[in-house]
Amino acid sequence: MAPEKWELYTRTAEDGRPLVVMARQRDESTETLLQNGIVTLVRCRADPDAVNGQGMPKGTDRLYPLEDRLDEEPALRAVGGIRVASVTGQGERRMILVHRSPIDLAPVLAAFPVEGYTCGISAVSDRAALIQLVTPTEVEHQFNADADVIASLEKQGDDGHAPRSTDFWFYGSPEALKATAGRLGPLGFSVKRWLDGRSGIVLSRTMPVDLSSFQAVTPAIVDAAGQNDVEYDGWETEVISASAK
Repeated sequence: MAPEKWELYTRTAEDGRPLVVMARQRDESTETLLQNGIVTLVRCRADPDAVNGQGMPKGTDRLYPLEDRLDEEPALRAVGGIRVASVTGQGERRMILVHRSPIDLAPVLAAFPVEGYTCGISAVSDRAALIQLVTPTEVEHQFNADADVIASLEKQGDDGHAPRSTDFWFYGSPEALKATAGRLGPLGFSVKRWLDGRSGIVLSRTMPVDLSSFQAVTPAIVDAAGQNDVEYDGWETEVISASAK
């Protein structure tokens, strides 16, 4: 069984303060539950003296055992339940659970008190807004994919700071791919090669491959692909270790 995939990104709350969202990649059945099933919020409010100026609660690591316990709760699993996201900010951490039938999670919360937090259960008042919050945009999704590749490079001793030739893969019709290449050309992308039958194209750009570099370029890549109905399939590059540098 493949490991569960979680994506991490930041949003801004209505009060202007940040929200950190950790959302589970969803399959069709989970998506259906989120849209049409029962949604339960487990809200853990931090003590007032344990919240920083941006509304971020401190000591959220103390909540991890509770999240693990909810993920493993037999009664929740019996009704097809699953935690789809956790949202941190505004002085609390919200754990979003979806399930087919009603379930009482109060006994679980009572059995797992968390120091510095008061946890309770509440209903969802605006499902559409919640779904939007826990659904990564295409750019957010791609940032997570970028981070995975960068983490792999770091494990091989490459901090990503050294500029190097980096290849980007796109698939679509020849006309759409040509338009995508033209749109990205002013940003330093050039055509490296066409793939079999001109169903795909590899663009190349010389650049560092650290997070800040992709925060600058990924939105433009996603926008160019979306504007031309092209599939962007990520990037790859050579490993430049510290010894090589």
